[in-house]
Amino acid sequence: MTTALIIGNGQIGAEIAAQLSQAGTTVRIATRSGGVPAAPRSHSTQTEAGAAATATVAAPTHIKADASDREQLIEAARGVDVIFACAHAAYDSRVWERVLPGLDAAVLDTAAELGIPVVFPESVYAFAGLDQPITEDSPFAPVDDKGRIRQRLLEARTAHPATSASVIAGDLLGRTAEPKTSVVRLCITEPIAHGRRAFVPARADVAHGITVIADLAAAMIRAAELLAGVPAGTHKLLLAPASNPTLAEIAEFTHSELGSRAKHPLALPHWVIRAIGLFDRSMYEVGQLGPIWYEPCVIEPGTLGDSVPTTDWRDGVRQML
Repeated sequence: MTTALIIGNGQIGAEIAAQLSQAGTTVRIATRSGGVPAAPRSHSTQTEAGAAATATVAAPTHIKADASDREQLIEAARGVDVIFACAHAAYDSRVWERVLPGLDAAVLDTAAELGIPVVFPESVYAFAGLDQPITEDSPFAPVDDKGRIRQRLLEARTAHPATSASVIAGDLLGRTAEPKTSVVRLCITEPIAHGRRAFVPARADVAHGITVIADLAAAMIRAAELLAGVPAGTHKLLLAPASNPTLAEIAEFTHSELGSRAKHPLALPHWVIRAIGLFDRSMYEVGQLGPIWYEPCVIEPGTLGDSVPTTDWRDGVRQML
C-alpha cells in the first residue's frame, strides 16, 4: 500500500500511523478535531559496519472529518489504498448502541463506494461466554450488551458489500496504551509504579488474553495486505498475536522491573465489582463481562501467527513503564 487513511488517533490509530510511516506509506489521520500535525519522525538504522544512519520519515497528514458523516469520509478517503477504522466511543453500552452501528455503516459504505478495503480492530466481547479458547472459527457467545453489539457489528460487516477485516485482540498494553482503555496499565503498572498495590477487577490466577498494541497494529496492516485481490464483499475475521499470562504474573514482573517488593494484586470479587457498578458506570460495564475476568480467557494463535511475530508481554509492560 502506498497511501492509507486512519480514522481515529488513539492508542491503536497512532501506532498504525507510526508503523506505516516508518515503512514509507503516506498516511492521513482523520479526527473530528483535525488533530495537531506531529513533527517528522526520525529513526536510526545500523550498517553492517555498525555506523548509525538517520532517515527522515514523513509525518502523517491530519485532516478534519467526522467518521459518521459519509460525505466527509468520502473526501478524506479519496485516493487511498485502505482505511483503518480505529474511531470508537465511550466505554458505555448505551453509547455504543447509539453510536457504533452508524459509525461502522458510514465507514463500510465509504469503503464500498470507493472500492477500497477497510480494517477494524475488534475485541473478544462477542465471544465472552465461550468455555474454550477463542479461535478464528469460534461461535459467537456474548454475555452482555457490549458483546451483543459487537456481534451485530461483525455480522453487519460480513453482510456488507464492502471488503473488510476485523482483527480481534486481547486486553491491550504497550507504549501507546492509555490508562482509561488499558486495564493492565490502570490497575497494575500505574499503581505499582506509584508505590501502591495493584488491584484487579478479576481473578489474578487465571490465564487472560493480552495483546501488545504494536502487534495489533502490525496485524491490522497485514490484514489489509491479505484483502488485496479478494472478491468484493469478503470479510475476514482474524486474530492478532496474543499471549495468555495471569494478571498476577504481570504484577510480579512489574515489581521486578521496578525493583519493588512483590505484592500479590488485590483481586476484587465479582460481587464487589457489581456492587460498585451500581454507582460507577465503568465498573458496571466491567462487571457485566464476568467470564472474561473471573474465568480463563485464552486466545489461540490464528492465521496471522506466521507473518506477525508475537511480542513478549513483558516487553509490552516495559514499554508502559
